[in-house]
Amino acid sequence: MSEPIVPSVHPDLKRHQENMKAEVYTLRGHIHTAFGYSVVNCTLIEGEDACILVDTMTSMDRAEIVAAEFQKLTDKPIKTVIYTHFHADHVSGTKAFVSEEDVASGAVEIIGQEELADHVMRDVGLIAPILGRRAMYQFGMRLPVSDEGTVGAGLGPPQRPGVRTFMPPTKTFEKLYEGETGGIPFEVHLIPSETEDQCAVWLPEEKVLLSADAVYESFPNVYALRGTRFRNPMIWAQGVDRLREFGADVLIPHHGHPVEGADQISDLLTDYRDAIQFVHDQTLRYMNKGYTPDEIKEVVAMPARLRDHPWLGEFYGSYKHSIPAICVGYLGWYQGDPIALDPTPWVEKAQRYVDMMGGRETVLTKARDALDGGDAQWAAELATWVVRVDNSDAEARALKSDALRVWAYDQKNATWRNWGLTSALELDGELDQAGGGMVLGSPDQVKGFPLSAIMTVMTVRLKAEDSWDTQLRVVFETTDSNEACALEVRKGVCQFFATPTGTRDATVKFNRPFVLQWIFGKTTFESALTTGKISVDGDASVVSTFLSKFEPFNEATNISIAVR
Repeated sequence: MSEPIVPSVHPDLKRHQENMKAEVYTLRGHIHTAFGYSVVNCTLIEGEDACILVDTMTSMDRAEIVAAEFQKLTDKPIKTVIYTHFHADHVSGTKAFVSEEDVASGAVEIIGQEELADHVMRDVGLIAPILGRRAMYQFGMRLPVSDEGTVGAGLGPPQRPGVRTFMPPTKTFEKLYEGETGGIPFEVHLIPSETEDQCAVWLPEEKVLLSADAVYESFPNVYALRGTRFRNPMIWAQGVDRLREFGADVLIPHHGHPVEGADQISDLLTDYRDAIQFVHDQTLRYMNKGYTPDEIKEVVAMPARLRDHPWLGEFYGSYKHSIPAICVGYLGWYQGDPIALDPTPWVEKAQRYVDMMGGRETVLTKARDALDGGDAQWAAELATWVVRVDNSDAEARALKSDALRVWAYDQKNATWRNWGLTSALELDGELDQAGGGMVLGSPDQVKGFPLSAIMTVMTVRLKAEDSWDTQLRVVFETTDSNEACALEVRKGVCQFFATPTGTRDATVKFNRPFVLQWIFGKTTFESALTTGKISVDGDASVVSTFLSKFEPFNEATNISIAVR
């Protein structure tokens, strides 16, 4: 560029983030909501002699700060912890508030929907490497907190790395849980919306509703850029309709400010569900006309009453990135043009396009002209073709990086901004490629998982190309928790068996602590066998051969997002 890039923040995003200052709101004299200490809220409900805690923050460091703030308000012990859903920002700081000993003894109960733990194990197991990497881009976790980097997550202050823990629920339910703590009756209702296990907490005597992530202070994130399973908008809208039925006098979302007044709450919830349905219905309308997702994004415009609503600004969710997800949710990835069925490989396609456009120098010149002319989007697209041809091309990478920065500084949506600026860092070579998501979560998250959940992850780590001729079945048993499961490598496929039956080639026996040491790279099978931490019934070399067919648990993640 002829002029240096001046860091800036979209004025609407700046105002939105300035409204996210850390504060504990006290409602009805005994309900304390910690807002702005992290991307998520945490609520303490103070009873006569005990407290209820709803959600536990995104990490231990954030949770410890909030726990200290709550202790200034009351010294009554927490006897009940409620998880509203499985997302890590809601369940990762529990140990800052209650001890493992009190949970184990039953002095503290942890309540969660029956599918919650399974969802947690999926996210920190099967898809953790890519999910962790993409979440780092979405939240801008490697960016400085400044006008040059991240200014927030769209739902709260900037998301920073921190130690995550997880304590599984001790009491689960399907659709409704009714309880009482400290003289306060409460209900936990399954309200599928942003997630399948999403729950709302209702205090019937006071008409206070904790709505979790069914509603937040931004346009709903029908699709999260980090990657999610299909979030059906109509199920979400129905979930908000369910919230409307409570007739709450106080609404406490866990991404947003508390709202008081039955009429105000009713109006807010009505507008919120209408925004969801509008995007859904108009997407299907044009989809049925044969429009592609990109075409639909250009013709669907939010009505003014929703576009300008203070709780529907596109700071986190965006209808432009929700529309393609809705299309894929109903029709899958294929848009109908046969050219997509077996397309030209990306590198070859890029080379052909660059050649047709006049060669590398011409393409880069056109990209620079576009950037200097204020069209950062087109500049980034043009530079991408050259990067695709040769991802080590420093000049093309630098040009795309500049274009993404200019584009990002102009974005109202925090996740778009964070993703663009993080991608620019990657293009500049300043993003550690080995610093992505872990294969599994932290040891403290994983240690509560059953052996079956840990070993299931092995199935997606099989190096199929190394196992075409391999057929082995190995049983894994714990000596202290009496758990057992089996894995069979069968000519390029690994099948998991929750109950070991039939023949086996070997049995590996170990205690639970060894599992954590192994998957987090603190020991190896061979060294553990030598030191007696594990034993093998059968030929130990068979187990070594078996394990060699898998990618190691502790292998550094090397996932490129912006550079191919």
